[in-house]
Amino acid sequence: MKSFKTLIKLQKTFVDEQRQQLMRLLDHLEQIERLIVQLEMIKAHEKAAAAKDVVARFTYGAFLKGVIVKGRALEKNRQMTEMAIRAAREKLAELFEEQKRYEIAEEQRLEKEAKEERRLETLELDEIGGTRHERKKAG
Repeated sequence: MKSFKTLIKLQKTFVDEQRQQLMRLLDHLEQIERLIVQLEMIKAHEKAAAAKDVVARFTYGAFLKGVIVKGRALEKNRQMTEMAIRAAREKLAELFEEQKRYEIAEEQRLEKEAKEERRLETLELDEIGGTRHERKKAG
């Protein structure tokens, strides 16, 4: 039976690549969330400025519409990124599970080989012992 070492090594590469993909998605989500917080801070700042300045009141409505559009786009991007993260986590779990199956199969194969080797060694020692016993009897 052939070794699973190559499959295990390849599967570890797939797992590592998927982990990196997941980390990129998590970083992207964090960046989106920072942008949402920044947008809310700018919105609060502009609202306070509009309360104090007559000229700012006239432009606040247009500003608020722009902020709402940006906020919706960021929220949609956040939701899509969260879905991608869930999918990436599921794929990572599947890849890791497959890697473990290969590792277990390799362990079983090695154990089976070792068991067969011990069996053959026992047979050989029995044969040597039997031959020795026959020689003692004869001699």
